[in-house]
Amino acid sequence: MPRGTLEQTADAWIGRLKRETQLQPAADLYKGRAFQMARKASEHVSGRFAVLSAGLGYVKSETPIPGYDLTIRPVGPASVLRKIKGEVCAARWWAHVSKGPFSSTLAKDARGSSQVLVCLSRAYAAMIEKELIGVSRMEGVQLRLFGLSISNHLCDALKPYVMPYDERLDRLGRPGTRVDFPQRALLDFVTNISPRSDGTLETDRKAVAARLAPFAFRRPRVQKRVSDDEIRRMVTRLMPKVGPTSNMVLRHLRNVEGVSCEQGRFSRIYNDVRRGLS
Repeated sequence: MPRGTLEQTADAWIGRLKRETQLQPAADLYKGRAFQMARKASEHVSGRFAVLSAGLGYVKSETPIPGYDLTIRPVGPASVLRKIKGEVCAARWWAHVSKGPFSSTLAKDARGSSQVLVCLSRAYAAMIEKELIGVSRMEGVQLRLFGLSISNHLCDALKPYVMPYDERLDRLGRPGTRVDFPQRALLDFVTNISPRSDGTLETDRKAVAARLAPFAFRRPRVQKRVSDDEIRRMVTRLMPKVGPTSNMVLRHLRNVEGVSCEQGRFSRIYNDVRRGLS
């Protein structure tokens, strides 16, 4: 798509979505580890599974959708920010894409539910803050939010709803990456907190804190950013040592080498290295 204002880019994107005819249920399209954990959590509580998509809006699992690649994050070839000239507002983008042909409405879906459990990254928290405030004010609906350090990126009205999970989650037997942290926290919550909860926000917050309390908090290392060429050299060096899978190399890169690398960027570089070695 050509570059344009946020409104022009959103209109062009939605126009392309409307022309798509090769569709499959959303539950069959999202196959990543984080999505699989979220689905497992929803099944554990007999809940409905839906996806907050920067490309399609609020998508129910049964909705037929096209394959696509778009993110509101600032890095990577799929970032829509590269196509927008001028000011970019995540909430404004969400307001436009939510009018697309495959989007439902979070507020409507929340009505009649006892709980709404939401996994968030910082970028996606900024997109749907307004909708989350609306859900938090619904009578009889318990809102719970999951994400690493996302309280710093939400308004004061939503901060109490963030369950106080932190890096100690790894020591509860659910290790993973920063990318899948919200889903790991969600799965721990529905497995260990919800079954013993009286449904009040304060009880759930205290229960999470008590679950983490036996483990000392370790301040995470500050990761450094390096160039693509440097990561390519590191991947080439690490593959024979730490294992052939991308997850093993990425985890070592982040946790041992102390290098920051977004998953989409890493996958592109890793695949380039593999092709070069084959």
